[in-house]
Amino acid sequence: MTVLDRQNGGADGCEHHAARLLASLEGGRVYALQDAPEGAAIRVFKAADTTRPFPWLTGAPRTRDDELSRAEVRARDLHEIEETR
Repeated sequence: MTVLDRQNGGADGCEHHAARLLASLEGGRVYALQDAPEGAAIRVFKAADTTRPFPWLTGAPRTRDDELSRAEVRARDLHEIEETR
C-alpha cells in the first residue's frame, strides 16, 4: 500500500500500518501497490475510518474530534442531531 499526504509525500507499507497512517492524516489518500491483493485499498480506507489517529499514543484522554476516529465523530454528531429532534 502507498499512503500519500496532501503534499504527495508518501510511504509504503502493509494494510495494517497503512490504515493507521491514513487515520492520522487529514486529506490523505491510499493506493494499492502492483502486487497488492484485490480490494486492499478499500480495506485500508475502511479500516482507517474506524481507527483513531495516532493509535500508538496511549494513555491520553481522547475527547476532541481530532483525537477520535472519523466514525466516532460521525456517530456522535448523528446522536446529537437525533437528540435535538
